[in-house]
Amino acid sequence: MRPRALTALAILLVALCASCARKAESPPWKTVEVPTDADFVGAWFTDSLNGWITGGGWAIDGGIVGRTRDGGRSWSFRSGLIQGGGAGHGVGRVQFRDTLHGCTVAAYGLVLITDDGGESWRPARDALIHRVNLFDVQFVDAWDGWAVGNGLARTEDGGETWRTLVRSESENGYFSGNAIHFVDEARGWLVGHSGSLMRTQDGGRSWTAVNLPLRPEERPTLRDVTFVGAEQGWVVGETGTIFHTEDGGQRWSRQENGVPIVRTIPKGEHRVREVVPELETEPDRLALSAVQFADTRRGWAVGYYADVAESVVIGTEDGGATWRIEHVQPGELLRSLYALDAGHVWAAGDRARTTPQVVLRYAPGER
Repeated sequence: MRPRALTALAILLVALCASCARKAESPPWKTVEVPTDADFVGAWFTDSLNGWITGGGWAIDGGIVGRTRDGGRSWSFRSGLIQGGGAGHGVGRVQFRDTLHGCTVAAYGLVLITDDGGESWRPARDALIHRVNLFDVQFVDAWDGWAVGNGLARTEDGGETWRTLVRSESENGYFSGNAIHFVDEARGWLVGHSGSLMRTQDGGRSWTAVNLPLRPEERPTLRDVTFVGAEQGWVVGETGTIFHTEDGGQRWSRQENGVPIVRTIPKGEHRVREVVPELETEPDRLALSAVQFADTRRGWAVGYYADVAESVVIGTEDGGATWRIEHVQPGELLRSLYALDAGHVWAAGDRARTTPQVVLRYAPGER
């Protein structure tokens, strides 16, 4: 065979190999179908294999916990965490300190503890915090933790006993929080309704409102807050809201570059018009429900467009200066997110259509 023919054949083989490689590439976000109809609001992983998701639903008695031992490829579920809890009595966010010991919270001031990896749950001693519905829980070490809702409680013995620090009263503006994050035993943050961001520097005994650069008449419900170290922090909420600080919360700036606040309508899709044109409304804006960062640069946020029952995962590689859509998931309202590191992330939420419910797992490079 002539040299020129050999060269042409080599070029053809290289092109074919490149084409096969592209076809073999798998999207980094994988969907795992699960046999539930729950609203998962909590997620936690202790390592790349062992993880849990928590929540509830109107068809589920006493809350539900999902457990994986293979990195989210398969899940087992257990309901009835709340003894005597009927349908609709779910649990909130969850945290584990190792593969055996974990804690979650619920309505009526209930704190639940597991010592066997989530197989069984028991109420913490003296944990019934009267007139307080709890949504989020966070520990900074094996002993010190906080639980927040329409009030705040603290434990210093690993969750066995709790004491109320703040109750929701007219005197404190009806204190409430949707999420909490402490960077150490003294300094912490919480977010709530009407664009509310608050900070404490005394372990949660007192709180101070923090001004965010909100636009006039803008009062989004804020859903999550996270920090990497004590300086770099992010807050997310309704209408695609993302705020960032890089000086420990002294100054906050808005991060909107690349955030799909208004859903992009795919080619060929038309928004259903109202029967009465005068009642037609604007499309729902993106409601961001959770945010997590693996380090100061790589992070993710999840949210949904409620009117079309579609969720998105957005990611950043520059600390939130720019964001891009990494995954679109029809039929789900994503509400929970956990990032173990830059290569292991999971998300879950609420099934909003007749299609099977799914849990998302981020596995770049995996076929």
